Amino acid sequence: FSSNHQILKSGDLMKKSLVLIVAAILMLSLFGCSDKKNADVSGVVDAPDKFSTLDEAKVTENPNIRKESENVNGMCYAITLEEFTYNYNEMLKEAGNLDMINPKGWKMLGSPQNDANGTEYQYYYYNADKINFTASVETKTNYIMNIGLGTTMSNFVSIENEKNNSDTILMKSAVMAAAVSGMGINKVDTIQDIFYLTTFENTNELWYNGNVYALSTNEDKADSERSTMLFRTFPISDEVKEKWGIDEYESYVANATQVTTNAN
Repeated sequence: FSSNHQILKSGDLMKKSLVLIVAAILMLSLFGCSDKKNADVSGVVDAPDKFSTLDEAKVTENPNIRKESENVNGMCYAITLEEFTYNYNEMLKEAGNLDMINPKGWKMLGSPQNDANGTEYQYYYYNADKINFTASVETKTNYIMNIGLGTTMSNFVSIENEKNNSDTILMKSAVMAAAVSGMGINKVDTIQDIFYLTTFENTNELWYNGNVYALSTNEDKADSERSTMLFRTFPISDEVKEKWGIDEYESYVANATQVTTNAN
């Protein structure tokens, strides 16, 4: 977007490096869309399983979370990090996943910055097991402008306990996006599919229901452990969408299906 391991000690250094690298990706790609990402992991990623939930969800759809803003994207999520954390945890619990995050675990990264429209925002990060979350938050309102889930490419393509790590990461990224945007848990499967599509070489961002879902990557050819990827989401106004010319999810899928049909 714009233009957009030494034993115990080494584990701590790795976490710190991941935070800094993923944060750097976020800073470089916070506003706007990129033409191409730097690395492709599509050859080793299978389509994730469907997201199963209970019949009644505690976190229901809230279309009012998307709110007009003076920031460069024209929109923000009218939700704080604490409120987002609650939604995220509740959605995970409904799916039987207990990898909760602590609302007090968010930390500031650097000093407040101004976007091109003069809106001041602050970067935050959260360290979790082999992943971290990053967010940019408007300082005036405490509303979230942009949020992402980052990890290393080596972790993304690994298999643990006979399960693809990519499945868990795509699921958590989708839950993150649903939790912040007010789309409700019933949209997690759709968002998960969108993030899955962004792992392919020919697209790294798609628009759906007013939100951009994107994958940004940073490949370190000298040290594969430092190659990182960041799944993120943020809302944009119709005017910004028109300016960027970003592909819509439904149209992208329909076109891909038509191409496949014609090829057969």
